[in-house]
Amino acid sequence: MRDTSQDVLKAENYPEQCQSLVEDFNARLFKYDKDAETLDIIYDVLGARFWSMNFDARGKLIDCHWSVVEHEGEGSEEDVDFKENYEDFINVVHEDDRDYVEKCFHDNLMDRERDKVYDIEFRCIAKNGSVRWFRSVGKVRRRKDGSPITFVGLITDITAKKERELQLQEQYEIVDALSRDYLNVFLVDIPRRKASILKLDGYVTEGFGDKTVEDYPYDPFCAKYIKDRVYSKDQAEITEAMKLEKVQEMLENSDEYVYSYRAIDKGEVHFYQFTYMRIRSKTGMTKVIAGFKNIDDVVRSAKEREALKILSETDIMTNIYNRGYGEKCSTASMTRGEIGMFCILDMDRFKNINDTFGHSIGDKVLIKAAECLKKAFRTSDIVFRLGGDEFAVTAPGVKTSEVGRKLLDRFFEMLDEINIPEMNGYKVSVSVGAIIYGIGRPKSFEEIYKDADTCVYLSKKTQGNSVNFYGE
Repeated sequence: MRDTSQDVLKAENYPEQCQSLVEDFNARLFKYDKDAETLDIIYDVLGARFWSMNFDARGKLIDCHWSVVEHEGEGSEEDVDFKENYEDFINVVHEDDRDYVEKCFHDNLMDRERDKVYDIEFRCIAKNGSVRWFRSVGKVRRRKDGSPITFVGLITDITAKKERELQLQEQYEIVDALSRDYLNVFLVDIPRRKASILKLDGYVTEGFGDKTVEDYPYDPFCAKYIKDRVYSKDQAEITEAMKLEKVQEMLENSDEYVYSYRAIDKGEVHFYQFTYMRIRSKTGMTKVIAGFKNIDDVVRSAKEREALKILSETDIMTNIYNRGYGEKCSTASMTRGEIGMFCILDMDRFKNINDTFGHSIGDKVLIKAAECLKKAFRTSDIVFRLGGDEFAVTAPGVKTSEVGRKLLDRFFEMLDEINIPEMNGYKVSVSVGAIIYGIGRPKSFEEIYKDADTCVYLSKKTQGNSVNFYGE
């Protein structure tokens, strides 16, 4: 707010006939000061700040003014640096939103009929490179001929609101996907160890089908289901697999946890699968979605035991090893004292692929990436999917990062050749963290995994296919 104290006039310094005018001037100045103070309070309450643009008689932009809300105090790295000209403003707008923002701006300026509403949401890049969301509303004040005089409005940081919206949308998509493919779907509250029914179109465990009951104790529910439904030879295995502690462990580094087993239905053996998917929350993993479905069609042509073995080892979507079997084989290699390479591969901007092209195209990307991994690495290497958009490879006998880089470069070349028509030339890339294990003090799979995972984050800082080796 502007300091107006120095603008106050002293009436005694003017002739008597002018003193009433001086007093009127001071009264108006005081009111202006109070109005400005009131506006500042309103802006603070709204979490918004004022912006304005002024135009000359020909409608040409003269100057801009931005007064944007600061984050964590003045000079925070989360601030967006809006400077006092239009070009600098456009330059901090996210490149994917730039054309949209400019179009809305010009459409409103040219709207001499005054029927367009300027109310837009867009992203900007903060000083530290993070993305922040803003909502800007405004109105153009015009001359009689319709040319603009000023364009004024409010701008509000809506990053937190957008993050909540995107989180809710993501969670809705999880539930929606499971509801389409799975007969029974449950919401599991981990701290309370409770399960509530979201969908119940398949087998109903006796005593647990009353939809008027909000939730059931998770452990008795699982025990009853396993005893009544799961094939006797698989019961001990599934009891361990469905423990909440195991579910939490498997979802710590993955978005989904999938397990297959046999169930008895009217005296016949059938193949089933459960999928647990985490619900993201700033307070940590407190709730997960669990879906159960029949997958007889996946193993219809195979013998029961052979099909179960394949199913227990293979990721159904990508047809490479699943996490459980990949970890088992990797651990065996590492505990034998072999020297080899272990690497984690994380798809870049995969959420953007799903959001832009749809989840069916995202699934195609994962399938193509898995095919490239199988071709690029040797038949003796252990290629598996960790879950979501993450893969891993254990390559026994690869004793140096130089050899490892050659294998990964071959994979990068194949990945670069992926062409999915619906993606209009969009290039798929990955960030890789790798480690040569078996040298020096023996490490467990968990330790090696953690070391490789730290290198993934280093690779994320480089655009395009990139690999960092632990210790280099």
